[in-house]
Amino acid sequence: MMWVPNITFLLLTLSISCYGDNPGAKIQVTERGLQKGVEYLLNKMMANNTVYPLPDVSGSENIASEDMGYEFTQIRIIKFYRGTVASQWVPGTGMQVSMQNGNATITCNWKLDSWLIKDSGSSVLTLTGLAISMVLEIDRIDPGVPSMAVVDCQASVQNVDVQMLGGVSYIMDSIKQPVQDVVKKTVSQQLCSSIRNQVDKWDQSVSHLKLNSSLNRFIEADFSLVNKPEILGRYANIGLKGLFRLHNESHSETTFSPEPMTLPDQDGAMIYIGASQSSFDSLAAAYYSAGFLTFQVSQMAGSKEFTTSELSAYMPEISQHFPDPVPVKIQMHATRAPLAFILVNNMTVQFGGLLETIAHPAKAEAENIFGVNIVVSVQANFILSEANGARGLNLTGSIELVRLQIEGSQQTIKVQKGVVTENGVQRLFREVVVPVVNENLASGVLIPSTFLKNASVRMEQGFAILAAELK
Repeated sequence: MMWVPNITFLLLTLSISCYGDNPGAKIQVTERGLQKGVEYLLNKMMANNTVYPLPDVSGSENIASEDMGYEFTQIRIIKFYRGTVASQWVPGTGMQVSMQNGNATITCNWKLDSWLIKDSGSSVLTLTGLAISMVLEIDRIDPGVPSMAVVDCQASVQNVDVQMLGGVSYIMDSIKQPVQDVVKKTVSQQLCSSIRNQVDKWDQSVSHLKLNSSLNRFIEADFSLVNKPEILGRYANIGLKGLFRLHNESHSETTFSPEPMTLPDQDGAMIYIGASQSSFDSLAAAYYSAGFLTFQVSQMAGSKEFTTSELSAYMPEISQHFPDPVPVKIQMHATRAPLAFILVNNMTVQFGGLLETIAHPAKAEAENIFGVNIVVSVQANFILSEANGARGLNLTGSIELVRLQIEGSQQTIKVQKGVVTENGVQRLFREVVVPVVNENLASGVLIPSTFLKNASVRMEQGFAILAAELK
């Protein structure tokens, strides 16, 4: 009966992520999501056609006015039909999983011992009307790792048919009904005992899970539980740290103070994932510190070439220095970590960086035309869709320039200081840089996922929320 801890493990795997006063991210699993997760794991377990062992059983029973010792060993569930399965959240505790009208086929060796009968053999047991109901507690223990335990378990078998193989047949026939009664009681007890043992093993396993996940060789995500999962009537809320940082960066070097985040009370989807503004900022800061936020606009544009004649439309004096068109490279690199500002239906990203243009004459060394420090605010929009030809989601988007300012004094090199105007740089960014970025964003970024579908994303005050179904 290992499917029970597997169900719990799935939910805890979705939930592992946070310590601190406020979570940087949250996961909300509705009852439909819980039911889907339970069904998925049960179907997977059934498809594996695994033989499940049960503990040996021994004891004594009064049969036909005689005390008879019995032993059942090498007990194996070789076939199992789960029947009707239902699940629900148990407020303040965890979840309840129940099964009705299940069937099972069990094989075992048996031995009977009394002054009248001393015999042994093997048997095949057919169980019908199998019912199991259990309540699993989900908790958090230091240092921010998940914990699980069975707090209640009830199991019963409506009918048992025992086919005794070996032994003296007429004696077996005479004691078959008492033996079936013993088996019914014993199996009911052993099912819950087996479930508790398996959950204990899984609790040990999840308590040793690594709570940090590497995005690449430079950046990691902190996935420690921030507090005990909040189990409510229709869903469970799980707080996640949602902090990104460099691998060699200590906790003390990272400032991370998310604002309180409340996911909307809803159940239209199976699962909701909220990511706070602080999580976006920590991700951007990690990428900045790792040196990833430098790119060449001209390379992003593929085969399209920019020349000094095109630049002169924005800075006319450039044509005086380059009468003939000369290829130009436009590059940007961040001078500080970007910041995200999330409002309802709106996400704005502020980017501070150096915009440079470099001329590449055919038979001369490259020349810096100008470089200028700018502060840019762009509005970002994102769309999630099913990825074609790959397992996962495709994240596409676009940006729109909200504001651009020249910061501090201009860094002019080839052209005269003052020729590079804020209006000219704004037009260059809006008409050249933004279209190139949007062209690349339109191709999408693959988000590997084997269990999400029909996903959508929207912005709320202070956080972004993803809603999805489970496959």
